[in-house]
Amino acid sequence: MSKANAEVAQWRTKYETDAIQKTEELEDAKKKLAQRLQDAEEAVEAVNAKCSSLEKTKHRLQNEIEDLMVDVERSNAAAASLDKKQRNFDKVLAEWKQKFEESQTELESSQKEARSLSTELFKLKNSYEESLDHLETMKRENKNLQEEISDLTEQLGEGGKSIHELEKIRKQLEQEKAEIQSALEEAEVRIENIY
Repeated sequence: MSKANAEVAQWRTKYETDAIQKTEELEDAKKKLAQRLQDAEEAVEAVNAKCSSLEKTKHRLQNEIEDLMVDVERSNAAAASLDKKQRNFDKVLAEWKQKFEESQTELESSQKEARSLSTELFKLKNSYEESLDHLETMKRENKNLQEEISDLTEQLGEGGKSIHELEKIRKQLEQEKAEIQSALEEAEVRIENIY
């Protein structure tokens, strides 16, 4: 009986020792699990905080993108307007360039015509001056013939020469006078035609 009690006491001591050891191990495992749980909770909180921050960043970026899209639309509208203005400007520029080229052609033609008229005027001026000189010569010759005719007429009156010779000379002078008068009239007509 005493032996049995001793074995029971031995087993009890062993189980109590094992139980204490197991309890300590469980307590350590519980502490470790609690620490891991706390670490996991902290990690979850950190992830949630990061997610919240990322969500805010996402909303902010979305708002910025929307603002940028509005700016892009405005820029596109402004670019389209500028492109239209540029096309209109190019059209007006082309029209003015064409007008300038036409004016330049007309100017060159006018200058050419002016040079031609200047040359023609110079020729007419020379012709006019020559006609004036010729006219003056004709007038002088006509005056001289008039004087000769007067002299002959006086001589006829005085009877200094035979009537036949004087009449012959008179007719010759009258013919020369008529020729000079005709040339004089032609010269005057030429001068009138010049102007």
